[in-house]
Amino acid sequence: MHTDALRRSPWYAAALFVAGLLALYASALAVGFQNDDYLFLEQARRYGMLGAFEHPSGLANYFRPLSREAWFALVSPLSGAQPLGFHVAQFVVFVGALLLLADLLRAFVPSRGSTWYALPVLAGVLWYATLPFQRVNLLWVSCSQDLLALAGTLGAVALFRRGRDRLAALAFLGATLAKQSALPLPLLLFVWSWKLDGDTPRRALARVLPFAAAALPWVAGEWWLRQHSPGPARLAFAADHLAAAFAHLAQALVGIEHASGWLASWGEARPSVVAFALLSLVAIALPGTSAEAASEPARVIPARRAVLFGLLWCAVFTIPVWPVTYSWSGYYYTLAAVGAAVLVALAAARLSRWSWVVFAGALLWWHAAGVAPLAFASREDAWTGTSHITSHYLERATTLSAVMRTSLVRSMPKVGQGTRFFFATIPSWAGFQMGNGPAVRHLYKDDSLESYFYSTYSETTAARHPVKFLYWDGAEFAPLYATSSDPLFQVGGDLLLLDRPAGALWAFRRGLETGGSRVDAWYWLGWAALWSGQRALAERAWNEWGARDDSTARILWLRKARGSLEDGDTLRARRELIEAVRCGIGYPEPHAMLGLLLQPVNPKYALLETQVATELKPNDWLARRDLVEGLMKVRLDEPAAEHLAKLKLILPSWREDSVAVRLARELEARGPAPGSVATFAPGEIP
Repeated sequence: MHTDALRRSPWYAAALFVAGLLALYASALAVGFQNDDYLFLEQARRYGMLGAFEHPSGLANYFRPLSREAWFALVSPLSGAQPLGFHVAQFVVFVGALLLLADLLRAFVPSRGSTWYALPVLAGVLWYATLPFQRVNLLWVSCSQDLLALAGTLGAVALFRRGRDRLAALAFLGATLAKQSALPLPLLLFVWSWKLDGDTPRRALARVLPFAAAALPWVAGEWWLRQHSPGPARLAFAADHLAAAFAHLAQALVGIEHASGWLASWGEARPSVVAFALLSLVAIALPGTSAEAASEPARVIPARRAVLFGLLWCAVFTIPVWPVTYSWSGYYYTLAAVGAAVLVALAAARLSRWSWVVFAGALLWWHAAGVAPLAFASREDAWTGTSHITSHYLERATTLSAVMRTSLVRSMPKVGQGTRFFFATIPSWAGFQMGNGPAVRHLYKDDSLESYFYSTYSETTAARHPVKFLYWDGAEFAPLYATSSDPLFQVGGDLLLLDRPAGALWAFRRGLETGGSRVDAWYWLGWAALWSGQRALAERAWNEWGARDDSTARILWLRKARGSLEDGDTLRARRELIEAVRCGIGYPEPHAMLGLLLQPVNPKYALLETQVATELKPNDWLARRDLVEGLMKVRLDEPAAEHLAKLKLILPSWREDSVAVRLARELEARGPAPGSVATFAPGEIP
C-alpha cells in the first residue's frame, strides 16, 4: 500500500483514534489493585474458575459469575496476577465495545456508503469514550463487570440486527452474568424488531422470547445468592429514588461527577495534549468518499425514530439503577449512556474534518473538567450531587494503599505463619484494609495471614494466633504499645473505651495467659465480662482481684480518702479509693473520684474509672461530662459523641452548662463537614 493510501486508510484513522484514547487513559491503566480486587484475586487463586463457583468466597453481594469468578480466573494466570495485565484486558474490552457502538450508530447516522468511519459516528463514539465516568471503568479492575456487560449488550444488538438471534441471546446471557444492568435489553430488541425492522408485534415477540430464557440463569443465581449469602446488596425501591436515578442520569450524561464543584473544575482541568494531537489527526487520516459510494443509497433509520429509540434506551437502562440509587455512582450509567451516544451522533450529522478537531478538543477539556474535582460522596444519599465512586476516590485509595503496603513490608519484611494484623488509625476510604485481609495475604503471599481493624479484636478474629498491633502515623506503620510490658492489657483498655467489651474480655484473658499483670487484668476483665453479659465470670474475676462486700470498710476508706485529699496527698487518696472500690465494687462514688484523681497521672485509667461510674450511675451527668471531655482529649471522638448524646438526654438543660456547650461545639468543629461529600485540597492524600 502506498504511503498516501495508508495515510487515508480507515484503519490508520482507527489506530490513531485508539492511540488517542490510550494516551488519555494511560495513567488509569498504571494503577494497582484495590478494594474488591483482592477478594476476587484470592478466590481465583485458591479455587480456580470452576472451584470459584463452588466457593463464592469473594464479594457475595450480587450474582456476577462471568465478570468475577470467570474473569479473574482467566486473566489472573495470563497476567501473572499483576494489575497491568488486568488493565490491558479491560482496555481491549473497552475498545471492542466502542467498535460495537460504532456499528450501532451507523444504523442511525446518514453517511455516504454507510461507512463506520463517518465523522458523526466517530463523534458519538468519542463522546461516549470521554465521559468522565469511563475513567472509573478503566481505573478499577473490578469495573470489568460494567465493560463486559456493555460489550455483551452491544454484541447482542449487533447480532440481532443481522438476524443471528440465537447468538444474540447467547451474548445477552453473557452480559447478564457480567452485570444485571443488561437485563432490560429484550424490551429494546422488541421495539427494534417491531418499530425499526417492521416486524409484526407477534413476530417481534417470538424473536425476543429466547432472550427471556437466556435471563433465567441470572434469575436463578441471584435468587440462590440472596438465600445463602451473608451480605447480599440492599435494594431500595423508593419512589423518590427512581426520580433521583433519572436526575443522576442527566448529571452523568453531561459529565458532572461533583455538582457543587463542577464549574470551578473547568479552570482546574488539564486536558491531555498528546490525546488531542492524536485525535486531531483522525480527521486528516480518514479517506474521502468515492463517487461510487456517494451515489449508493444509504439505508438509515428516520431521525425521529432514532431520537425516540435513543431516549428509550437511556430510560430503560436507567431502571436497574433505581434500587441502588442510594449509593449511585456515575459509572452505573455505562449502559444507559449508549442511548445518549445515538443522540450525539445525530446532532453531529454535519460535522466536518476541521470542526472535528474543535469537537475533539472540547470533549477532552470537558473530560478533564469532569475528573478534576477532588471529591466523592461519603455516605449513602440518593439525592447527593456527587458520585460515590469517582476517579479521585480510586486514585486516592490506590495511592494510600500503595504507600501503606510499602510501609508494612518495610517495617515487617517477614511475619510468622498465622499472624493476625490489627490496624489502628487507618485513613477513611483508604482501600487498604477490607474483609479479613486478602490484600495482606496478597502482599506477603501467605494464605495463613489475616488482618482486621483494631476495634474488631476478639476471640473470633485473633484466637490464640500471634498478633501484630499497628497504627498509621500519617506516613508509616508503627507498632502499637511496642514498649509496654503488657500490651494486651493496654489493648483491652482501649477496647473498653471503644465500647467493645467482648474484644476487651479476650484481650485481658490472653494477657493473663501470656503472663501479664494479674492484679489489673482481673479487675478490668471483670468489667469487660459484666458489660459482655457474663456476670458470673465478672464475679469470679473480681474475687480473684480480692473484691468483697463490706459496707463499713468501704465507708471508712472513703472517709480516709477525703482526709487525704484535705491534706493534699492525692497519691494516698488514690490508694484509699482503690480499697474503697475493693470493699464495694458496685458503688459509683469511688470510681468517679478515682477518675478525677487519675486524670493528671494516667488519663486512660481515669477514663476507664469514669466510664465505670457512668455505667453504675447513668444519670450522673457530671461524670458523663468528664468522660466526654476525657475521650475528646485522646481523640476518641466517636465514643465521645455517643456519650454527649446520652448527656443531653439525662440533662435537658445541658445548654445552661458552659462546659457541656464548649464540648459540643468543639466536637462539632472536629467532626466531618455537614453533608455527604468528602472534599480534599490539591495534594492532600488523607
